[in-house]
Amino acid sequence: MEVFKPLPEGFRKVVISTNIAETSITIPGIKYVVDTGLVKEKNFKALITSKCSQTSCIQRRGRAGRDVPGGVVFRLFT
Repeated sequence: MEVFKPLPEGFRKVVISTNIAETSITIPGIKYVVDTGLVKEKNFKALITSKCSQTSCIQRRGRAGRDVPGGVVFRLFT
């Protein structure tokens, strides 16, 4: 719930992108997204980390600048 509170002057909100960034939740004031290119998926009894699809990466990019102009995504992969 902390993420929905307004920020003091001079602070920024940054999303470190995971599968959660692909949901329909809009966090107000998000201008920057850092995309690791990885996803955690439940497989039987464990969480397995794997590379995400190109479609998922495009969806994650949509989190940046949804309600503020000038959104930027930083991808940690080529």
